[in-house]
This record gives sequence, C-alpha cells and structure tokens, in this order.
Amino acid sequence: MLETKIPIHALTRSYPHIARVITSPIAVQNTKTELTEQTFAIWDTGATGSAITKSLAQKLGLVAISQTRVKGVHGHKDGINVYAVKIVLNNQNVSFILPVTECEQLTDDDSCKFLIGMDIISRGDFAITNFQGTMVMTYRVPSIQRIDFVAGIRSHTPIVTDKIPGRNDPCHCGSGKKFKHCHGK
Repeated sequence: MLETKIPIHALTRSYPHIARVITSPIAVQNTKTELTEQTFAIWDTGATGSAITKSLAQKLGLVAISQTRVKGVHGHKDGINVYAVKIVLNNQNVSFILPVTECEQLTDDDSCKFLIGMDIISRGDFAITNFQGTMVMTYRVPSIQRIDFVAGIRSHTPIVTDKIPGRNDPCHCGSGKKFKHCHGK
C-alpha cells in the first residue's frame, strides 16, 4: 500500500528584538468577486475570531452575510457586520475561507487591516520564542505534534522533536489510534 504524505505548510516571522505586536503579510479575497488586496495582519491569541477593518471591507466591496454582537474590552456592540472572506498566508500555501467581523482601524498608521484570531490560530501549531533577545513566531498547518514545555522538562526529553509522525505511527495526542485515523486525516 502506498503511503500518502500529508502536506505541511508553515510560516515564520522573526524580529531582532522582543516585539509587542506580531504581524505578517496576507492576502484577503472577496469570495464572490475574487477581488484581492494585500495587507498585514496582527496575530492575536486573545481574539476569539478574526476581524477585518471597515476600510478594507469597503475596498473589497464586501457585502455582509449577517450581523453579530461583539464583546470587547469596551463592552458589547450590536449590529456588527460579518463577511465571508478568503485569507491567504504563506505564498498561497495556507488559506482559509471563513466569516470575519468588521472592526475599526487596528493600527495608528492603518498598515494592518486584518486581525488573525483563534479561529485561524487553532487550526495549526503556533509558537513564540524569545531566545537570545530575538522573537520568532512560527505557525504550521495541519497540527502535527504536541508541544509541551512542562512535560519535556519533567521527562528530560526534547520538548520539540523534528520527527513528523508517519501515517501508521501512533497519534501524538495519545488517543491510541494511528496518526492517519486521527490528527493525520
């Protein structure tokens, strides 16, 4: 039987200092007209869902598919537009079609017009390191292994290994299933 390799795609952003905000270039596409704009996105693990600025939504000619209530640090807001968009990360290799909520300007200079929330981050493996004063954010899809710093310290084993599980290897999540029948689907 031939083994099928699971395509793994990743992106990395490196900063020569400890960064307060992590951004990456993305493309955002209107799913109806395929009109596409390039912008920067802010990665925000504190955001449940992703968001698009009102100015980018207008530039793309997006039409709201629904409205929602948004909870934030400044309270609740009702009647916020929700749009269907395709976002593309990493030179076309990683893309998602998803609903996003409208938001106001994200940065003072309006250079970032998209916020990547946990609806995207949780689809893969996400890590941030600050080794020797250099900050590195890395993200890959699909999720292929568990990264657990505490377990690595306790067991004196490498925290992150380079080995990607084979299709017939036991799944890394501990389910007892083969990788191909669990997280390798």
